[in-house]
Amino acid sequence: MSRAGARRREDATLFAAAALVAVGGLIYELILGTAASYLVGDSVLSFSLATGVTLFGMGLGSLLVNHLGWEPATSFAVNEVLLGLVGGNSVLVLYLAFGYTRLHWVVFCAMSLVIGVLIGLEIPLLVKTFAAFGRGSSVELFSRVLAIDYFGALVASLVFPLLLLPQLGLMRGAYLVGAVNTLVAVLMLVQLRSSRKALAAAVAALVALTGLFLGANQLEHSVGTATYRDPVIYYDQSAYQKIVITKYGADLRLYLDNQLQFSSLDERRYHETLAGSALTSVEGPAHVLILGGGDGLLAREVLRYPSVQDITLVDIDPAVTTLARDNHLLREVNDGSLSSPRVHVVNGDAFQYVFDTTARYDAVLVDLVDPSNERLAKLYSQEFYTQVEKVLTDKGVMVTQATSSYFSPSAFATVASTVRAAQPGRTVVPFSVNVPSFGEWGFVLSTTAPEALASQPLPAGLDYQNHRLLDFILVQDPARTPEVEPSTLLHPRIVERYNNDMRQWRYY
Repeated sequence: MSRAGARRREDATLFAAAALVAVGGLIYELILGTAASYLVGDSVLSFSLATGVTLFGMGLGSLLVNHLGWEPATSFAVNEVLLGLVGGNSVLVLYLAFGYTRLHWVVFCAMSLVIGVLIGLEIPLLVKTFAAFGRGSSVELFSRVLAIDYFGALVASLVFPLLLLPQLGLMRGAYLVGAVNTLVAVLMLVQLRSSRKALAAAVAALVALTGLFLGANQLEHSVGTATYRDPVIYYDQSAYQKIVITKYGADLRLYLDNQLQFSSLDERRYHETLAGSALTSVEGPAHVLILGGGDGLLAREVLRYPSVQDITLVDIDPAVTTLARDNHLLREVNDGSLSSPRVHVVNGDAFQYVFDTTARYDAVLVDLVDPSNERLAKLYSQEFYTQVEKVLTDKGVMVTQATSSYFSPSAFATVASTVRAAQPGRTVVPFSVNVPSFGEWGFVLSTTAPEALASQPLPAGLDYQNHRLLDFILVQDPARTPEVEPSTLLHPRIVERYNNDMRQWRYY
């Protein structure tokens, strides 16, 4: 091969390496922040720490480059192998740390720092490699490498949320990026004829990461199921959340992103109360909207009311509603409610639905997961509750689950205050009921006719709720909550208050 041909091959190899490592560097930051936000729920803190500590590490890495003794191409390849191994295993390490230790934030920051240092070494080592192959270290060369790095960051910011995360999940995605890093090292060592020992180590690391990628689903299942007290009978990572079902004896439990959604031993206390509080407070409810409730349990309770003609159930995750409709264990618990001709399932964003729909409902029942992160905050915002009121009929009633009145009292008060601010012309009634698997659980109801609270009969076949108890918790002894600043789209106070409440009850 001519010298000109060899030079073009070397340039292509080096610039291709620059492009691939640029994509991987940002994806590691996104993986770290996403993993921590999944495990803890505080996405602002998670992404802030992931970004800040990683950037700090990048600065350290840039300063350390002159202390590396190997020739630049070999140093770059070894750095890529280390980055692939550390970054590829980052999700596994974080899962283990958050599940089994009190030092999970220390592990998270240490992982972010190490990955940052390795990313920070990449560009200086690439520039030194160009110089070693006779390209010099001109401003033009450096600007071209930086441009490739910035363009790669754009690609990474699109690939991660649109392709990598929904199609592969966090753990497989991390191993794929790690394998790509190591593949870059292998190709570079082959093309540039560098150290044979380094090449052998890079190939071994690539084989290991490829094997871990292929077995990542089983590995994630093993690690994930080990954190649950009861045997796991179903485990899946949908495009939106991790879905787990456990079963021990008669106790069937559903978890979404590690949050318990129900226990079959006592879920009727929750669902009978949520449905009954609204449907006994409006005469002859015919059209009902359920926001959330993809497990079908709330729909089961609403179907008991003979006046109900149709139920629209809006849940963002088709994996949950399909599971609730098709899984025989869930069908036994929800009585096949999602197969009822009176139930219309809409897989979409509840927030967007209430802004788009032209329908009007006699009752809106909000059964959403707790507001543990900013992604969910909009569903507890003043703007959301204002729009919910607009889809109610004149006599319509809204009720929402409002987190635990005992474990998260500040969040409970925030929901009540936010509903009051959003619906000033309505009477707002906070109340609670004891659900043993959850503890004391809070709800907030709003109505234009407080005299009609619990005035209509309950249906037959209830296991827990009765008219006397419902009248007591709604009319005679409603929960008292302090007035606090409401949660809005621009100031999602509910997330901070919820997480502050929960810090005393779990490891942070």
